[in-house]
Amino acid sequence: MQTTRKNMERMAEVVPDSDEQVLQHFLSNSNWKEREVLDQVALEVNHQLGGKRDSALHIDESGFGKKGTHSVGVARQYNGRLGKVDNCQVGVFAALNHGKRVSLIDGRLYLPECWTNDPDRCDAAGIPKAEQSFKTKPELALEMVRYNRRLG
Repeated sequence: MQTTRKNMERMAEVVPDSDEQVLQHFLSNSNWKEREVLDQVALEVNHQLGGKRDSALHIDESGFGKKGTHSVGVARQYNGRLGKVDNCQVGVFAALNHGKRVSLIDGRLYLPECWTNDPDRCDAAGIPKAEQSFKTKPELALEMVRYNRRLG
């Protein structure tokens, strides 16, 4: 994609035999399990890149600017991509690296306390009850490390 905008229209331009409506339906309404997909990616990437002398697991956060207030986890918080506090979502990500090859293997959305302290807002946004407790970014990172070590 040669654009800074990441939406279904742009994705449809680079995915063969697709259109934006089909992609939107797949991501929003299809019955697929994100965790199972991430687990399979992590296992395959670990087979290719992990367990080598110079393999490394990288943990980092990334912010995604938002204009509204309805996207899950959106709040005024530090956005490292912009280098300032702004309205955004923040994710914590894990990537496995060996040499010049790297792949994301996991990610968790950071929920600021203004979200976790408001169960009605969390429920309205469809956040499962088990995910509504506050966790710091380092706690999310450690959770990913432990989870992926158990996964293999």
